[in-house]
This record gives sequence, structure tokens and C-alpha cells, in this order.
Amino acid sequence: MKYSRSIVPFALATCLAAGQAFAQSAPSPSPPTPQPAPASMPGAAGQADEGAPPFDTVSKGAKLIRRSNLPQDVPALSQLRAHFGEADQDHNGSLDKSEYDAYVHKSSAPSAQH
Repeated sequence: MKYSRSIVPFALATCLAAGQAFAQSAPSPSPPTPQPAPASMPGAAGQADEGAPPFDTVSKGAKLIRRSNLPQDVPALSQLRAHFGEADQDHNGSLDKSEYDAYVHKSSAPSAQH
């Protein structure tokens, strides 16, 4: 039993050293390369959104649209659903016609290039 106490620290030191060796030999993951947004997404940089339905169609005659009222089966509105807070400029929880149109057509505005 003379050596039983010294084996535990030795085993612990061996495990720690092995872990460091594996960590150093593992290849580092390469950072993901950014992919351009598909042209069919509203708000895609440099792309005009022509697939989004008009405000009156989405609102069904109401003056405001809430996020829960946006149809989920319209792919052109997926980005609007994801960025509803950005489109809601007055932060009242709903979009009026001007906010909806501004968000849907923001990508068709000419951008300043230097």
C-alpha cells in the first residue's frame, strides 16, 4: 500500500497532459464563410422584393398588421416575420401601411456606394 497514494496524482497528471495533447493536435475549425441572401428574401441586400403581397392583402382590410397576423405560408414574408421589430419603427407592436411598405421595399432603394 506504499504506492497506492502516489498513483492517484500520477493518473490525474497523465489525464490532464493527454487532454492538452489532444486539444493541441485537433485542427481548428475554419470560420463559416458568409453566404449571400437569396434574391427571393425580402430585405436581401441589393435585391428588390417583388414577391411580397401588398399591404391590403396581408392586412385583410385592417389598418394595422400584427406579427401573429402575418401568413406563415408566404415565403416572401419570412424575413419580415423574423425582423418584425426592425420594421415596427414606432414600436407599437404592429405595422401600418407605411412601415410595411418601407420594410418590404427597403432593398429596392438605391444605396450610396463610395
